Amino acid sequence: MRKIKITLLLLILILGNFVDKSAALFAQAYEGYTLFAPNNSKYTYLTNMSNSAVHTWTHTKSGGYSVYMNQDGSILRSAVSSSSSFNGGGATGIVQKINWAGTVLWEYTYSTTSYRTHHDICPMPNGNVLLIAWESKTAAQCVQAGLNHSGSLWPDFIVEVQPVGTTGGLIVWEWHFWNHLIQDYNSSKDNYGVVANHPELLNINIGSSSSGDWMHCNAISYNSTRDEIVICSHNLDELYVIDHSTTTAQAATHTGGNRGKGGDFLYRWGKASNYGVTSSPQVFDVVHCSTWIPIGYSGAGDILSFNNRESSSTSMIVQITPPYDSLGNYVLVSGSAYGPTSAIWSYTTSGFYSNHLGGCQRLPNGNTLIAESTSGYMFEVNSAGTVQWSYNRGGEIVRVLRYAVSYLSVPGETSTVPTEITLSQNYPNPFNPTTNIKYSVPKATMVTIKIYDMLGKEVMTLVNNENRKAGNYETVWNGINSNGNAVSSGTYFCRLETSDAVKVEKLMLLK
Repeated sequence: MRKIKITLLLLILILGNFVDKSAALFAQAYEGYTLFAPNNSKYTYLTNMSNSAVHTWTHTKSGGYSVYMNQDGSILRSAVSSSSSFNGGGATGIVQKINWAGTVLWEYTYSTTSYRTHHDICPMPNGNVLLIAWESKTAAQCVQAGLNHSGSLWPDFIVEVQPVGTTGGLIVWEWHFWNHLIQDYNSSKDNYGVVANHPELLNINIGSSSSGDWMHCNAISYNSTRDEIVICSHNLDELYVIDHSTTTAQAATHTGGNRGKGGDFLYRWGKASNYGVTSSPQVFDVVHCSTWIPIGYSGAGDILSFNNRESSSTSMIVQITPPYDSLGNYVLVSGSAYGPTSAIWSYTTSGFYSNHLGGCQRLPNGNTLIAESTSGYMFEVNSAGTVQWSYNRGGEIVRVLRYAVSYLSVPGETSTVPTEITLSQNYPNPFNPTTNIKYSVPKATMVTIKIYDMLGKEVMTLVNNENRKAGNYETVWNGINSNGNAVSSGTYFCRLETSDAVKVEKLMLLK
């Protein structure tokens, strides 16, 4: 008996030591490659953790507002077109896919005298790309829509493009702010109603005292789990969530889609006075980079935003948890502002300030990567706000993204294509509360990864039937279930399913 007690004591000490060390490990910078592009430049850089360039892309067209890495080593970037009547800040007009060697694989132009893309793009799991664009509305059209002065406007809209060939694109879905307006200025014009009774619509008479770029939307992010899009507006100090499950026809109306609201706002946050609620204080004072936190990450399903706080000269990163009911619908008490009343997490410090632009990304280990864009200072903080990594490059850098070493095969630095489907033992294991899960596929396939408890009940979906090319991958589970609640200590199972195989590994959560 004494022997058993000693053995158990040693086991507890070993496990306790393991958990402590793993906690310390996850308080450090997240290992990976950092992707960024100086704004309005012809260069894109991929650097290692020592801030040395692993690769540089040299382009023939300027860009740099947003760039994303694909798992095959190619990048997707916005670029600037020429000869357009839309010349507002952040104007682009082109989206490019460029391989590791610098060859342009696809270049799609979405720019005419009637519309032009600008600011951010968003790659989707199905290979399509979401674009933000301006469209032109004449002064007569605006007055008829209920605008309180005579002036032409460039309201924003969203298109989803399916790449075709090397220069073509098929618009498979679109959504327009213009189809979801309200105004209480002129009862003889379109869109007349009580603004406070329609938070799902946008008052045409906010932020539109002049002509041209009315909203200045600057970021777009897709939530594949909920099939929803978040987009944020510099000029209106708000973020908006819309339903992507609609058809294009439904997106122009007030019915249809998974939530039954058509293209109306499902949720909005940042400045409640925009929809007639003056009792709630304004939070955003210029906002950038509103983005969903992915499933499996700390704060999964929350929205992260860069609050420039232009008037106070001190910026802040804000993380909010949108309020849902048991069916997943957004909750709003009539006459009140959309919740939450405050951020679940935020970061600011003396001297941290970018009066415009700004980037933020939640990393798999719970840290947050930030771009103080106007100074070109990139840094990573943990949940306590302690800086874990930094790179003071200078210049103007709009966004910065970190990719896991296992995300892509960088020539000369990472492994080659795997020969079989594998699901590695998670690490650390035991864990609390976050663990990494690596897997490999030898060819293109659809992948689903789910967590189950000991009774076989599904706990969380980490990867939801997403296309994966041949390569090595990594995802993260942070010990929460699909409702966003922390799960209890115990044994769980990670199940990877492809069209060819099923793999299962045991995980132990020890609190």
